[in-house]
Amino acid sequence: MPLVRTIAAALAICAVLACTKASRAVGLDKPPFRIVHRGAITLPQNVLDRQGNEVEITGLSGVTWLGHDRYAAIMDNSDKLILFSLAIDRYGVPQEATDIEVVTLSEQHDYEDIAVCPEPLQQWIAFRRTKQGFEDPGRCLLVCEEDTPAIRAVSLSDGSLLGVIPIPAVFTARVPQRGLESLDIDADGRHIWTANEEALVSDGPAPTADRGTTVRLARIAIPKPGQEKLEEPIQLAYDVDPPHPFVRVFAGKALSGVTAITGLGSGRLLVLERAGCPGLPPFENRIYLIDARDAADVTGIDRDLTSQTEMHVPKLLLWKDQLGCNIEGLCLGPKLRRTVHALIAVTDNGAVGTPNQLIAFTLEASDSSAQLPIVVGGAAIVAVALGLVIYRLSR
Repeated sequence: MPLVRTIAAALAICAVLACTKASRAVGLDKPPFRIVHRGAITLPQNVLDRQGNEVEITGLSGVTWLGHDRYAAIMDNSDKLILFSLAIDRYGVPQEATDIEVVTLSEQHDYEDIAVCPEPLQQWIAFRRTKQGFEDPGRCLLVCEEDTPAIRAVSLSDGSLLGVIPIPAVFTARVPQRGLESLDIDADGRHIWTANEEALVSDGPAPTADRGTTVRLARIAIPKPGQEKLEEPIQLAYDVDPPHPFVRVFAGKALSGVTAITGLGSGRLLVLERAGCPGLPPFENRIYLIDARDAADVTGIDRDLTSQTEMHVPKLLLWKDQLGCNIEGLCLGPKLRRTVHALIAVTDNGAVGTPNQLIAFTLEASDSSAQLPIVVGGAAIVAVALGLVIYRLSR
């Protein structure tokens, strides 16, 4: 059936062309998305762990979506993470958090962010563990911590630490408590994104009341079973805004840094900045969009990164506000409508006495072209599959 085969081939080619066009359709000259604050709910201060012990929920520093209505959040300076269900209506308004579980990890660290472990990496971990004589650890998550620093795999079944993902050596030269703060998995499932909170010691100065800082965003390839040589990481230079204006109330330094990154696919990332000041208002958060596809790789620059301004990645502001809380974690949630996704954040109540909160946003396409990487990309996959089915049926 030559005609059927021709149709199948044409569908596949159109799909590939559509994906290529979609990936380059929107630049950063105007916002392709908007972020809308939809509300917040409070988490309990205490819950019971699996052994029936009361555990205080505090210092939530990262969050990730596990699928359906299930999420995981990590606590800093502890050995705990929590799992919970979050009901969201079709407009993105949070309704209720239920079924909260505590997982105790086998080691305490200053954990700062959390991400879903991609299936290929999970399979590799299971293969390695069973070969070593251990049981299959089951579902895993990735966490980053800034005291070692390291990115670690953890088992959800028993909290055991299953190994580390190699990170660029430059991240070991961090300012204390300003190291690896962000973690996410790229939409391709083959790369990890991470970033330090404030400039590394050799890269430039810390932020002051009237000056920001420069951090490194790193994309790290995920190892595959049997893979001997990994793709080299790339690093981007990212400028953090100065702290917001404030009225001083007590002594201390103003700070401003990156606290979370969220991959959107097609090279785009959301970057969450957090500023804290010894006064009023105490906090400000900003969410920027960057495009990593054409950004300069600064891996070869080992010092004074702040002054290399021509190498810094452009960014586009999508949202900024002073909600009176310390937002530290951010993740993309489920699709709510055709061009609308839930965006969920967690607040860190550590040392400031504010409640544990889940804050809900929506990430919405601001024009029809912004949906191309998602909608056309999905259509392309369907077209390829359809073409292959038609081809197989014609044989």
